[in-house]
Amino acid sequence: MSNPVDAPGRPGLLKFCSPNDHAISNLRSRVIYCQHYSRFNDPFEFWAEFRRGMPDVKTEPERFEAAQREWGYQSPDGMNDPDTAAYFEEMLLYEPPFEMMLDKVRIACFGSEPDNLLMWSHYADGLRGFCIVFDEEAIVGADPEAYVLDVAYLDRPPVVDSFVYAIAWDQQEFHLGAIEETQAQIKYGRKVDEERWLGPYQEAADTALAHMKEIWQQVFGTKPLDWKYENERRLLLQTDLVGEEPLLRSYPAKAVREIIYGERMPPAFLARLQTVVREAYGDIPIRMARRSNDAYALFIN
Repeated sequence: MSNPVDAPGRPGLLKFCSPNDHAISNLRSRVIYCQHYSRFNDPFEFWAEFRRGMPDVKTEPERFEAAQREWGYQSPDGMNDPDTAAYFEEMLLYEPPFEMMLDKVRIACFGSEPDNLLMWSHYADGLRGFCIVFDEEAIVGADPEAYVLDVAYLDRPPVVDSFVYAIAWDQQEFHLGAIEETQAQIKYGRKVDEERWLGPYQEAADTALAHMKEIWQQVFGTKPLDWKYENERRLLLQTDLVGEEPLLRSYPAKAVREIIYGERMPPAFLARLQTVVREAYGDIPIRMARRSNDAYALFIN
Protein backbone atom coordinates (compact mmCIF):
# COMPACT_ATOMS: atom_id res chain seq x y z
CA MET A 1 0.00 0.00 0.00
CA SER A 2 1.43 3.37 -0.99
CA ASN A 3 2.22 6.00 1.58
CA PRO A 4 -0.16 8.99 1.32
CA VAL A 5 2.70 11.38 2.02
CA ASP A 6 4.49 10.05 -1.06
CA ALA A 7 1.44 9.82 -3.32
CA PRO A 8 1.01 13.07 -5.29
CA GLY A 9 -2.57 14.17 -5.68
CA ARG A 10 -3.91 11.81 -3.06
CA PRO A 11 -5.30 13.50 0.07
CA GLY A 12 -3.98 12.15 3.32
CA LEU A 13 -5.70 11.76 6.67
CA LEU A 14 -3.34 13.58 8.99
CA LYS A 15 -3.75 14.50 12.65
CA PHE A 16 -1.55 17.39 13.74
CA CYS A 17 -0.86 17.36 17.49
CA SER A 18 0.74 19.63 20.05
CA PRO A 19 3.49 18.16 22.26
CA ASN A 20 1.39 17.53 25.36
CA ASP A 21 0.29 14.70 27.63
CA HIS A 22 -3.19 14.59 26.10
CA ALA A 23 -1.85 13.93 22.60
CA ILE A 24 0.59 11.28 23.82
CA SER A 25 -2.13 9.56 25.85
CA ASN A 26 -4.47 9.34 22.86
CA LEU A 27 -1.66 8.02 20.67
CA ARG A 28 -0.76 5.38 23.24
CA SER A 29 -4.41 4.37 23.70
CA ARG A 30 -5.07 4.37 19.93
CA VAL A 31 -8.06 6.68 20.10
CA ILE A 32 -9.24 9.73 18.17
CA TYR A 33 -11.13 12.48 19.97
CA CYS A 34 -14.45 13.17 18.21
CA GLN A 35 -16.57 16.08 19.38
CA HIS A 36 -20.03 17.58 19.11
CA TYR A 37 -20.39 20.32 16.51
CA SER A 38 -21.16 22.94 19.15
CA ARG A 39 -17.62 22.61 20.51
CA PHE A 40 -16.00 23.87 17.31
CA ASN A 41 -14.35 27.29 17.48
CA ASP A 42 -15.62 28.71 14.17
CA PRO A 43 -19.04 30.34 14.79
CA PHE A 44 -20.02 29.66 11.17
CA GLU A 45 -19.57 25.90 11.42
CA PHE A 46 -22.72 24.08 10.27
CA TRP A 47 -24.30 27.42 9.37
CA ALA A 48 -26.60 26.25 6.57
CA GLU A 49 -30.06 27.20 5.33
CA PHE A 50 -32.33 24.15 5.41
CA ARG A 51 -35.23 23.82 3.00
CA ARG A 52 -37.80 21.17 3.74
CA GLY A 53 -41.08 19.87 2.46
CA MET A 54 -42.54 19.50 -0.98
CA PRO A 55 -41.53 22.40 -3.25
CA ASP A 56 -44.30 24.57 -4.64
CA VAL A 57 -44.11 24.65 -8.42
CA LYS A 58 -45.27 28.29 -8.51
CA THR A 59 -43.35 29.88 -5.64
CA GLU A 60 -40.30 27.56 -5.70
CA PRO A 61 -39.84 26.63 -9.36
CA GLU A 62 -36.09 26.02 -8.99
CA ARG A 63 -36.58 23.59 -6.10
CA PHE A 64 -39.34 21.84 -8.01
CA GLU A 65 -37.15 21.45 -11.09
CA ALA A 66 -34.25 20.19 -8.96
CA ALA A 67 -36.52 17.56 -7.42
CA GLN A 68 -37.73 16.46 -10.85
CA ARG A 69 -34.16 16.21 -12.15
CA GLU A 70 -33.17 14.08 -9.19
CA TRP A 71 -36.09 11.79 -9.88
CA GLY A 72 -35.31 11.66 -13.59
CA TYR A 73 -38.89 12.34 -14.64
CA GLN A 74 -40.02 15.81 -15.68
CA SER A 75 -43.69 16.14 -16.49
CA PRO A 76 -44.82 19.39 -18.14
CA ASP A 77 -47.98 19.15 -16.03
CA GLY A 78 -46.07 19.54 -12.77
CA MET A 79 -48.12 18.56 -9.73
CA ASN A 80 -51.16 18.07 -11.95
CA ASP A 81 -49.46 14.93 -13.15
CA PRO A 82 -50.79 12.12 -10.90
CA ASP A 83 -47.49 10.19 -10.93
CA THR A 84 -45.53 13.25 -9.86
CA ALA A 85 -48.02 14.12 -7.13
CA ALA A 86 -48.00 10.57 -5.75
CA TYR A 87 -44.22 10.22 -5.83
CA PHE A 88 -43.54 13.58 -4.22
CA GLU A 89 -46.09 12.84 -1.51
CA GLU A 90 -44.26 9.61 -0.72
CA MET A 91 -40.87 11.36 -0.62
CA LEU A 92 -42.04 13.48 2.31
CA LEU A 93 -41.72 10.33 4.42
CA TYR A 94 -38.00 10.03 3.63
CA GLU A 95 -36.79 13.54 4.38
CA PRO A 96 -33.84 13.26 6.79
CA PRO A 97 -33.95 15.24 10.05
CA PHE A 98 -30.57 16.88 9.47
CA GLU A 99 -30.68 18.99 12.65
CA MET A 100 -31.32 15.88 14.76
CA MET A 101 -28.62 13.96 12.89
CA LEU A 102 -26.19 16.82 13.45
CA ASP A 103 -26.80 16.63 17.19
CA LYS A 104 -25.94 12.92 17.20
CA VAL A 105 -22.88 13.08 14.95
CA ARG A 106 -19.40 13.26 16.45
CA ILE A 107 -16.64 14.73 14.34
CA ALA A 108 -12.85 14.49 14.19
CA CYS A 109 -10.85 16.92 12.06
CA PHE A 110 -7.76 16.12 10.01
CA GLY A 111 -5.35 17.79 7.64
CA SER A 112 -4.45 16.41 4.25
CA GLU A 113 -0.97 17.84 3.51
CA PRO A 114 2.09 16.85 5.56
CA ASP A 115 4.06 19.93 4.49
CA ASN A 116 1.35 22.52 5.21
CA LEU A 117 3.16 25.37 6.99
CA LEU A 118 0.10 26.81 8.69
CA MET A 119 -1.13 23.44 9.97
CA TRP A 120 2.24 22.82 11.61
CA SER A 121 2.15 26.33 13.08
CA HIS A 122 -1.44 26.38 14.31
CA TYR A 123 -2.03 22.77 15.36
CA ALA A 124 1.44 21.35 16.06
CA ASP A 125 2.92 24.22 18.07
CA GLY A 126 5.21 25.59 15.37
CA LEU A 127 7.05 22.35 14.50
CA ARG A 128 7.31 21.34 18.18
CA GLY A 129 4.50 18.82 17.84
CA PHE A 130 3.88 15.84 15.60
CA CYS A 131 1.61 14.53 12.86
CA ILE A 132 -0.07 11.12 12.77
CA VAL A 133 -0.47 9.75 9.24
CA PHE A 134 -3.55 7.51 9.21
CA ASP A 135 -4.73 4.86 6.79
CA GLU A 136 -8.23 6.03 5.89
CA GLU A 137 -9.58 2.55 5.14
CA ALA A 138 -8.36 1.22 8.48
CA ILE A 139 -9.93 4.16 10.32
CA VAL A 140 -13.34 3.75 8.72
CA GLY A 141 -13.21 -0.03 8.39
CA ALA A 142 -16.52 -1.70 7.73
CA ASP A 143 -18.38 0.62 10.10
CA PRO A 144 -21.56 1.85 8.37
CA GLU A 145 -21.77 4.71 10.89
CA ALA A 146 -18.36 6.12 9.87
CA TYR A 147 -17.72 8.38 6.90
CA VAL A 148 -14.83 10.59 5.78
CA LEU A 149 -15.48 13.72 3.73
CA ASP A 150 -13.47 16.63 2.35
CA VAL A 151 -14.41 20.05 3.67
CA ALA A 152 -15.68 22.59 1.12
CA TYR A 153 -14.88 26.30 1.44
CA LEU A 154 -17.51 28.80 0.31
CA ASP A 155 -18.14 32.54 0.36
CA ARG A 156 -21.67 32.09 1.74
CA PRO A 157 -23.57 29.45 3.75
CA PRO A 158 -24.88 26.53 1.70
CA VAL A 159 -28.55 25.86 1.00
CA VAL A 160 -29.51 22.30 1.94
CA ASP A 161 -32.64 20.76 0.42
CA SER A 162 -33.76 17.74 2.44
CA PHE A 163 -36.51 16.93 -0.08
CA VAL A 164 -34.00 16.56 -2.92
CA TYR A 165 -31.88 14.41 -0.61
CA ALA A 166 -34.88 12.14 0.02
CA ILE A 167 -35.32 11.63 -3.71
CA ALA A 168 -31.61 10.89 -4.19
CA TRP A 169 -31.79 8.30 -1.40
CA ASP A 170 -34.86 6.71 -2.95
CA GLN A 171 -33.27 6.60 -6.41
CA GLN A 172 -30.16 4.90 -5.09
CA GLU A 173 -32.25 2.32 -3.25
CA PHE A 174 -34.45 1.75 -6.30
CA HIS A 175 -31.57 1.19 -8.71
CA LEU A 176 -29.57 -0.99 -6.33
CA GLY A 177 -32.70 -3.09 -5.90
CA ALA A 178 -33.09 -3.26 -9.68
CA ILE A 179 -29.51 -4.51 -9.99
CA GLU A 180 -30.09 -7.21 -7.40
CA GLU A 181 -33.33 -8.34 -9.00
CA THR A 182 -31.84 -8.39 -12.51
CA GLN A 183 -28.83 -10.38 -11.37
CA ALA A 184 -31.14 -12.93 -9.74
CA GLN A 185 -33.20 -13.23 -12.93
CA ILE A 186 -30.06 -13.78 -14.99
CA LYS A 187 -28.69 -16.32 -12.52
CA TYR A 188 -31.76 -18.50 -12.83
CA GLY A 189 -31.91 -18.23 -16.59
CA ARG A 190 -34.77 -15.78 -16.79
CA LYS A 191 -34.57 -12.48 -18.66
CA VAL A 192 -30.95 -13.04 -19.72
CA ASP A 193 -31.29 -10.19 -22.20
CA GLU A 194 -31.83 -7.79 -19.26
CA GLU A 195 -28.09 -7.84 -18.52
CA ARG A 196 -27.69 -4.74 -20.68
CA TRP A 197 -29.49 -2.73 -17.99
CA LEU A 198 -26.97 -3.47 -15.23
CA GLY A 199 -24.63 -0.69 -16.37
CA PRO A 200 -27.29 2.04 -16.53
CA TYR A 201 -28.74 0.91 -13.19
CA GLN A 202 -25.31 1.16 -11.56
CA GLU A 203 -24.65 4.55 -13.14
CA ALA A 204 -27.96 5.88 -11.82
CA ALA A 205 -27.24 4.52 -8.33
CA ASP A 206 -23.75 6.05 -8.35
CA THR A 207 -25.11 9.42 -9.48
CA ALA A 208 -27.68 9.44 -6.69
CA LEU A 209 -25.02 8.53 -4.12
CA ALA A 210 -22.76 11.32 -5.38
CA HIS A 211 -25.60 13.82 -4.91
CA MET A 212 -26.22 12.52 -1.39
CA LYS A 213 -22.54 12.96 -0.56
CA GLU A 214 -22.65 16.53 -1.87
CA ILE A 215 -25.50 17.30 0.50
CA TRP A 216 -23.69 15.62 3.39
CA GLN A 217 -20.74 17.87 2.65
CA GLN A 218 -23.03 20.92 2.72
CA VAL A 219 -24.39 19.91 6.13
CA PHE A 220 -21.32 18.49 7.86
CA GLY A 221 -18.31 19.86 6.01
CA THR A 222 -18.60 23.44 4.77
CA LYS A 223 -16.60 26.39 6.13
CA PRO A 224 -15.90 30.02 5.19
CA LEU A 225 -13.19 30.66 2.59
CA ASP A 226 -10.91 32.06 5.30
CA TRP A 227 -10.21 28.49 6.45
CA LYS A 228 -9.22 27.14 3.04
CA TYR A 229 -5.54 26.89 3.96
CA GLU A 230 -6.39 23.89 6.15
CA ASN A 231 -7.61 21.65 3.29
CA GLU A 232 -9.45 19.84 6.04
CA ARG A 233 -10.96 16.39 6.02
CA ARG A 234 -13.44 15.06 8.58
CA LEU A 235 -14.41 11.77 10.12
CA LEU A 236 -18.14 11.64 10.89
CA LEU A 237 -19.56 9.13 13.33
CA GLN A 238 -23.29 8.66 13.83
CA THR A 239 -23.93 7.90 17.51
CA ASP A 240 -26.67 7.53 20.10
CA LEU A 241 -25.01 9.99 22.48
CA VAL A 242 -27.08 12.57 24.31
CA GLY A 243 -26.11 16.20 24.66
CA GLU A 244 -22.62 17.38 23.76
CA GLU A 245 -20.70 14.39 25.12
CA PRO A 246 -17.55 13.66 23.07
CA LEU A 247 -16.51 10.24 21.81
CA LEU A 248 -13.13 8.50 21.77
CA ARG A 249 -12.97 6.46 18.57
CA SER A 250 -10.60 3.50 18.88
CA TYR A 251 -8.57 2.20 15.95
CA PRO A 252 -6.18 -0.72 15.29
CA ALA A 253 -2.40 -0.31 15.27
CA LYS A 254 -2.33 -0.86 11.51
CA ALA A 255 -4.34 2.35 11.06
CA VAL A 256 -1.20 4.44 11.67
CA ARG A 257 1.17 4.43 8.72
CA GLU A 258 3.83 6.69 10.14
CA ILE A 259 4.62 9.54 12.52
CA ILE A 260 6.14 12.86 11.47
CA TYR A 261 7.58 15.08 14.17
CA GLY A 262 8.63 18.70 13.91
CA GLU A 263 12.31 19.62 14.03
CA ARG A 264 11.70 21.94 17.01
CA MET A 265 10.28 19.19 19.22
CA PRO A 266 11.98 19.16 22.64
CA PRO A 267 14.38 16.17 22.92
CA ALA A 268 12.69 14.83 26.05
CA PHE A 269 9.28 14.78 24.35
CA LEU A 270 10.76 13.17 21.23
CA ALA A 271 12.10 10.36 23.40
CA ARG A 272 8.63 9.85 24.91
CA LEU A 273 7.06 9.90 21.46
CA GLN A 274 9.48 7.32 20.08
CA THR A 275 8.88 5.02 23.04
CA VAL A 276 5.09 5.22 22.69
CA VAL A 277 5.24 4.61 18.95
CA ARG A 278 7.48 1.55 19.29
CA GLU A 279 5.34 0.08 22.08
CA ALA A 280 1.95 0.75 20.46
CA TYR A 281 2.70 0.53 16.74
CA GLY A 282 5.90 -1.43 16.27
CA ASP A 283 8.41 -0.56 13.58
CA ILE A 284 6.50 2.09 11.62
CA PRO A 285 8.46 4.99 10.09
CA ILE A 286 9.19 8.01 12.27
CA ARG A 287 10.23 10.97 10.14
CA MET A 288 11.05 14.60 10.74
CA ALA A 289 9.56 17.74 9.19
CA ARG A 290 12.29 20.36 8.84
CA ARG A 291 12.49 23.86 7.43
CA SER A 292 14.12 24.61 4.12
CA ASN A 293 17.16 26.89 4.24
CA ASP A 294 16.35 28.76 1.05
CA ALA A 295 12.53 28.78 0.85
CA TYR A 296 9.45 29.04 3.04
CA ALA A 297 8.86 25.30 2.78
CA LEU A 298 9.09 22.08 4.74
CA PHE A 299 10.87 18.86 3.91
CA ILE A 300 9.89 15.48 5.32
CA ASN A 301 13.07 13.46 5.98
